[in-house]
Amino acid sequence: MGPSRCRIVLGWAFCVLAGAGRVGAETDVSVYHGSFSKTNLGDILLAGETHYYDSYITVAALNRDIPYRVGGLEFEAEGQIVRHSGLQKHLEYNGLLMGRLGDPWSGWPFSIAVGEGLSFATRNPDLENPRRGLDDPGRESEWSRNLLNYMVFELEMALPLDSYRPRAFFRIHHRSGIYGIFCPPTCGSNYLAYGIKFEL
Repeated sequence: MGPSRCRIVLGWAFCVLAGAGRVGAETDVSVYHGSFSKTNLGDILLAGETHYYDSYITVAALNRDIPYRVGGLEFEAEGQIVRHSGLQKHLEYNGLLMGRLGDPWSGWPFSIAVGEGLSFATRNPDLENPRRGLDDPGRESEWSRNLLNYMVFELEMALPLDSYRPRAFFRIHHRSGIYGIFCPPTCGSNYLAYGIKFEL
């Protein structure tokens, strides 16, 4: 993936966030840390199973409300900078739109959210290439791509503090080729992460 495509992805993420930044829109900053799971997304969501590898992400994100609602579903835009450590050492940049149901500050005990966007890694991640990263680390393979689809699944709960409306959350951080659109169906990655966010 060349520098020009990287600029396109970063520019798209910036425009999404800037367009969402209207008067009255809530802005949050969040940080979270997660571990790589070699378990596929379906088994994580439906069976609650996971098998971890010694690969980690630390993420800083800026999230802004979009003043649009469908029933009880609210929308947000988010941009992320991701640092990989452990078995992988590279950076990742993500831009996404999220839909959220519930507000832990308005009577709900929690909220749930799903996000969809694009993810750009500064190098082809080893653990997203099954033959090289999982089955045979010494064998070259380029099944995955720097640019992949990105999804988020989040459960958020309010913390009992008034200042900055802090919330704790659990999040699945998911990169994938969308069943062959970006790369073969076996490429991609899942990270199970915990974090905290504050309103600015």
